[in-house]
Amino acid sequence: MQDFPFNIRDIAALLNLHVRHKSAASWDVNCPFCGDRKGKLNLNLVKNVFKCNRCGESGGMLALYGKIYGVDNQTACKEIKDALGRNEKALDYHVQRKEIAPKESEIENAPPASDEVRNKTYTMFFSMLVLAETHKQSLLKRGFTEEQIEMNGYKSTPVFGFRRITKKLIEAGCTVKGVPGFYQEKDGEWSIHFNPKSAGFLIPIRNIDGLIVGAQIRLDHPYDGRKYIWLSSTNYHMGTSSGSPVHLVGEPGAKTVFITEGPLKGDLSYALSGRTFGCVPGANQYANLPLFLQAMKKLGTEFVYEAYDMDKLLKPVCRGDYNEKCVYCLNYRKDWKNTIIICEKKQIKRQNIQRGCNKLAGICKDLGLPGKMLTWDLDEDGDWAEHVKGVDDYLYDLEQNK
Repeated sequence: MQDFPFNIRDIAALLNLHVRHKSAASWDVNCPFCGDRKGKLNLNLVKNVFKCNRCGESGGMLALYGKIYGVDNQTACKEIKDALGRNEKALDYHVQRKEIAPKESEIENAPPASDEVRNKTYTMFFSMLVLAETHKQSLLKRGFTEEQIEMNGYKSTPVFGFRRITKKLIEAGCTVKGVPGFYQEKDGEWSIHFNPKSAGFLIPIRNIDGLIVGAQIRLDHPYDGRKYIWLSSTNYHMGTSSGSPVHLVGEPGAKTVFITEGPLKGDLSYALSGRTFGCVPGANQYANLPLFLQAMKKLGTEFVYEAYDMDKLLKPVCRGDYNEKCVYCLNYRKDWKNTIIICEKKQIKRQNIQRGCNKLAGICKDLGLPGKMLTWDLDEDGDWAEHVKGVDDYLYDLEQNK
């Protein structure tokens, strides 16, 4: 990555893209490539990349300009600098609109199956898989025991035979229609959505009743900044969205419940502490949290601890350590030890997680559930000391120091 004196927001303003929705981390704008006027083109302000959720056009910020004007990245960079330096808008443009076939733009999804149906299918599906030794060793290094790994039911993703596996499930009396991950191919046969990029191991997601209602994949090779993805088939015919369910590990209705990010984190935290954890996919993925906490309260829950990662108190100061691209940042200074410079990316990350913390606090308040933020590894200023990030890391550290 080069040293750019601009970002994707500057390019959006330069191109006069119509912004439909703004947040601290992204903008939704009308897509110039397919003519969408409902804000389907997402601009990721943190990564400086774009993607249209309608036509699929995507790329980096230079490509956004370059694809519109038909120039390479080097030319795009020069023209952007010149235009921004003169404080002027880019010239009018006309883009050859991408044609979207009706079948691609109007994919028919299946209605979600019941939790009972999902559990039967997933239970049988997981029983047909094995856990690779490399994945087992990775889980042991995290702090799980062999017994806990087996009990939690982690399995490696299959690399072939997706139609054959699905056929066996159907023959065994399982329903795949409406179960996230399964879809119907053009010839009418059912299959399950895996590809080389989704290689990793599967984590069963269980609801309050202990039923498997979904699955996450811990990727062997993270991409686009993601270590975990859902097993989902929402973009395929008769497929179904995962729905991002809340994962429970521990006692339904436990008097005290800890809310954290990620099912694997919750599984390990429970294994190390014996405390009950409710796990959302991410701090800002709280759509299913109100119903989850409402059900837990009815069963006896009286107190909620927010146990999100300590990024919520990340000190937003440039130290040249956010990622490998820091050396190209305009604010990067080799003498950062003696100079206080705010890192915009760290600030956005902190704000995003705190937004999730505040949302959880609001949900608890609405439900009449008292709660408290759980913190650890603080420095003298009350910010994160940046040694131990997750609650599972904290509990593992305590276990190792006993």
